[in-house]
Amino acid sequence: MAREFYMGGDLILRGIYTAASGMLVESLRMDVSSNNLANVDTAGFQKQTAHIYSLPETPVHRVHQKTSRLLGVLGTGALVDGSRSSFSPGALRTTENPLDCALIGHGFFAVSTPEGTRYTRDGRFTVSQSGLLTTLSGHLVRGENGSIYVGEGSVRINEAGEVFVDGEMVDKLLVVEFNERDALVRHGSNLYEALPEAGTPFRYRATIAPGTIELANVNVVSEMVNLINIQRSYEANQKVIQAFDETLGKIINEV
Repeated sequence: MAREFYMGGDLILRGIYTAASGMLVESLRMDVSSNNLANVDTAGFQKQTAHIYSLPETPVHRVHQKTSRLLGVLGTGALVDGSRSSFSPGALRTTENPLDCALIGHGFFAVSTPEGTRYTRDGRFTVSQSGLLTTLSGHLVRGENGSIYVGEGSVRINEAGEVFVDGEMVDKLLVVEFNERDALVRHGSNLYEALPEAGTPFRYRATIAPGTIELANVNVVSEMVNLINIQRSYEANQKVIQAFDETLGKIINEV
């Protein structure tokens, strides 16, 4: 009797741990999806998806009179191994601002930050007081020859990324691509750092839409449905824990 109590209690505790890990997974998925919705108006934002992995399953045996029979396997839960960016293109919006640029297809703009070179899809540029082309956050936009000086002249950027000031070409936007995009780590809303696993960035001949910005690639309806499903899964795991807790209480009281 004591052995059966021990085995039953052990399975119940494992079930509680499994359901608890499910709640933790859904909580982290909720954070990722909520962040996607919060950045739906952020230009160049790439939506995130949580990567979920199942923990190893445990075989369950029935032991009776020195014989053992396999009943099946018991899941031991899941975990979230970070999030990944979905680099599908976002919708384009025309602004008629000559300093706005949107990348068509693949590629990233290279910018200089105090932490080093970073990469972004946000092509909303402006001119600093020192006459250099920068992002709205003040990071220097990199050209193929370094920082791009435009001064106070009339700036135009064509579809090849060439920057003209008063009709004279001064540089070309540095657009790069990577062999392993999954090795790009996001900083803030739309900046990415390239880990060594991403490989050496190489120049990418991208097509640029001048006077246009790329919107976030977040589908609001899809994310709302996703949030509802996450909430339901969280509540289901919560009910499983309550059921196991009640069963464990009955076992303890009866034994």
